Amino acid sequence: MLKELIVQECDVLLNIFPPFCLRVFQRLEKLIVTDCASLEEVFQLQVQGLDVEETYVVESRLRELNLIRLPKLEHVWTKYCKGNISFSSLKQVCIEECWGLKTLFPFSIAKDLQQLETLTIQNCGLEEIVSKNVEGSNEQEIWFAFNQLSILNLWDLPYLTCFYPGMHRTTWPALTKLIISECGRIKIFGHEESQIEHSLFLIDKVIPNCRRFYLAHVILR
Repeated sequence: MLKELIVQECDVLLNIFPPFCLRVFQRLEKLIVTDCASLEEVFQLQVQGLDVEETYVVESRLRELNLIRLPKLEHVWTKYCKGNISFSSLKQVCIEECWGLKTLFPFSIAKDLQQLETLTIQNCGLEEIVSKNVEGSNEQEIWFAFNQLSILNLWDLPYLTCFYPGMHRTTWPALTKLIISECGRIKIFGHEESQIEHSLFLIDKVIPNCRRFYLAHVILR
């Protein structure tokens, strides 16, 4: 019945949830992990060649995820997740000072984030927000729908080059607050007719809905 878990200054931990533990913590709604010097992965879904996802079907109730000052974090979830583990209840995600993290969401996790309302990523080594889909990856265009996301904060991500490394479209109909600063490698706005695959937003789809913008040291076009 545990709903909130805080892990702080546990410098020996390599992961928070080893294989076969996801079902045990299926009712968990809030997870905060801070200042764990050796942590490499939060949700470990593969170990010694065994794919835990092959036998486990899990629907997590996790609503809030905060990961702060984890210098060796490489993956939040195992890099290549299949579709039978879902985190579709996530509403708030905050990642800060995780310079070893190169990608945040595996494709299978990102495509189900219909309830996500707030996404904050600050002071991280992120290169892409969603990793490449490796299952049946033909180069057809992929859609990501963030229908509830109202606040997006990207701050000091000097290596971020794209949202998703391939042809894709994103929808952000609820976005009202957009803060992007010190993200010098990513193209922020594109036009639908330009078909530029690595722009973060289509300008005509985002501008009409947003009430607050803050953009600094970014590539606008």
